[in-house]
Amino acid sequence: MRHFKPGTINRHMVPKFLRGLAPTQCIHTLSELNLDELLLQGKRLILLDLDHTLVQWHSDDVPAKIDAWLKTALKKGFQICVISNTHRPARLMRITGKLGIHAIRGRAKPSRVMFQLALERFDCRPDEAIMVGDQLVTDVYGANRSGIDAIWVRKMEGKEFAGTYLNRLIEMLAVKPIYYLAMASPPDVSAVELGTPAPTSLAKTILKFLIVGGASFIIDTGITFFLMRVVHVRGEELGNSLGKWLIQEFPSVFAFAKKPDNAALPILNGIASLVAMFNSFMLNRSWTFKVQGKEQKMAQLRRFYTVSISGQVINVGLVTMLYNLIPGHRNWSLFVSKVIATGIAAVWNFLGQRYYAFRVQPEK
Repeated sequence: MRHFKPGTINRHMVPKFLRGLAPTQCIHTLSELNLDELLLQGKRLILLDLDHTLVQWHSDDVPAKIDAWLKTALKKGFQICVISNTHRPARLMRITGKLGIHAIRGRAKPSRVMFQLALERFDCRPDEAIMVGDQLVTDVYGANRSGIDAIWVRKMEGKEFAGTYLNRLIEMLAVKPIYYLAMASPPDVSAVELGTPAPTSLAKTILKFLIVGGASFIIDTGITFFLMRVVHVRGEELGNSLGKWLIQEFPSVFAFAKKPDNAALPILNGIASLVAMFNSFMLNRSWTFKVQGKEQKMAQLRRFYTVSISGQVINVGLVTMLYNLIPGHRNWSLFVSKVIATGIAAVWNFLGQRYYAFRVQPEK
């Protein structure tokens, strides 16, 4: 988990649409959690996730430092309960029984059910409990939904359940906005002079990015439709005439195409997107991310094109795939394909531009 960074999260600084995924604190391992601070905060119930928080997946072995931490917590008077939706309840009871702590097994997190059962069992208010887990989407989000503070612990080394990988993808998309907004130190004024993005709220940055993206989408889609449907070659739509030529000359490459214009779409859509790309660079640099100064402009332009071209590959690939899959009138299929692909590529482009393209590289 290269994106993991320990520290305290100021949740009030996180945009509302991400706040449910925001923990109050991030720690490398459960044994780092300060029990005396929890007591000062009025906490008396510690809720724990099982796999990769307490033990590794499919393992019964509790690390020595965590075992010692649990014993200390019990001596200090904390109630400790593992909440898990594991499909191996015997293993859950075996581990918690050996540790002398409680367990609740129920509906999968982020459902509130297990959290509410724990509060009822130990007669606690939500503000008297703390949840510790390794997943934002299940442990942290479920606790936040229940009014319980959550601490995000770094996943233990080792394999995990295959279904968890989707959660990890969501974490990667959400974690940097949370970290950089709520954990970042005050910006360095000299860095702004060197051409770094000027500080602004994440919500405003996203709104501006979406506006620029909307303008680029109109340019991109308009040019695509213009080239595919309006431009004619010898009385035939360019999409059809170019597609026929491509299928004839490169049959193995364009074997996926069910119709001639399916083959032409990647080429013409790519041209349209490249036209819109430079407009995005100029507007995002000067308005969205408020980059000041001309220093490192070429380096930022190179990084921008690296992000944008890879985003374009994602966009074109998805448009081509979806256009062949979505039923209905070909214009409707093309439009829906463009909307879906553009949305997914937009997430990629925003993260890449904010945290890679428009960041300042130190001078060597």
